[in-house]
Amino acid sequence: MSRSMVTKSLAAAAVMSLFAAHAATAQQTQSPNCTTHFVYFATGSHALTPEDQDQIRDVAGMMQSTPTFVATIVGKTDSVGSADFNEHLSQRRAEAVFEALVYTNKVPENRVQLRWTGERLPLTSAADEQAESQNRMAAIIVSDAASARCGGTTGEAGPKAMVKAMTDYVAAQKAISFDYDVSLEVVTSDDQKLTLAASGNVELARPDKVRASRSGGFADIETVFDGKTLTILGKNMKIYTQVAIPGSIDHLTDELREKYNRPLPAADLLTSDSYDELMEDVVDVKDLGSGVIGGTECDHLAFRKKDVDWQIWIAQGSRPYPCRYDIATKVVAGSPGYSIQIRDWKTGSEVASSGFNFTPPPDARRVDAADLAKLKDMSDLPSNFRTGGK
Repeated sequence: MSRSMVTKSLAAAAVMSLFAAHAATAQQTQSPNCTTHFVYFATGSHALTPEDQDQIRDVAGMMQSTPTFVATIVGKTDSVGSADFNEHLSQRRAEAVFEALVYTNKVPENRVQLRWTGERLPLTSAADEQAESQNRMAAIIVSDAASARCGGTTGEAGPKAMVKAMTDYVAAQKAISFDYDVSLEVVTSDDQKLTLAASGNVELARPDKVRASRSGGFADIETVFDGKTLTILGKNMKIYTQVAIPGSIDHLTDELREKYNRPLPAADLLTSDSYDELMEDVVDVKDLGSGVIGGTECDHLAFRKKDVDWQIWIAQGSRPYPCRYDIATKVVAGSPGYSIQIRDWKTGSEVASSGFNFTPPPDARRVDAADLAKLKDMSDLPSNFRTGGK
């Protein structure tokens, strides 16, 4: 079944913010620019009743009478059953409403967007059966594409709710591993933009253990942290240094960024307070719809701050991990960017840990941490690059 995913961020944001804010339920809620219609289901079911079909027919008539109206359908479930089962059930509920709206009632397919959230972002969070029944539903959000508002929101709450769901999910994982590809852009003195590429792997065990590698055309670096000591090994240069930094992964991340100018790969996304840091000073938010990264369908979101623009692609489904993260600075001429793309995401028992102890290679020599910055080819830039010079 072909389903065009039209990008209408106002409609998507309205329903996501509705779930995130735990809004009061009703059979239909209305505002001048947006109407929300709820279709409720029996436990474990995605079947539509004749009454549901009548309601969907009314929604279709409203959309057909106003060509600028667009709709987002979002499937939901209660918390009974496994997360994977509920994810698929919420998808089937959304698809059932989609088929009735588009195929039975002839609403143009390119005016309807599908989303499903499983048991995540519940409409009501109470544990009793009456409240849980309000989560067994699909919401149809109808908005005017020409309108500046939908449901009283400015289009920001939905994307922010998706980022919050991602950061909460990542922060809750005790063990994580992933491979990554990273690119860093530099702008030369004659305004040529160049891209430096590297790949690597990250493994972490909360609260205080990390192992990360980065291999590029000029450096082969491994970083190990066991909760007490940070070790940085230059495999190609056969040198290493060690620094006592007792504490958590969050503390290590701050120390590496502020004191040593050596941020961990994807550090912005891995700390326990990453949502607050990502959203600080955000002035503009966009939901760009659906995108595919490495074969995984993702929600594509864009954010603006005074000094940087950043984008993120978040995996759809029960594991909303970051698939790609792009940053572009606005304070450097040419707006160079940084991008990290994540693959082979694993959590919990899926992670095959290689441990967090460090044993120096027999031919590696130890150097003082103070000399590390002076050493060639141990940073993000190769030795033939200089900052600020001609």
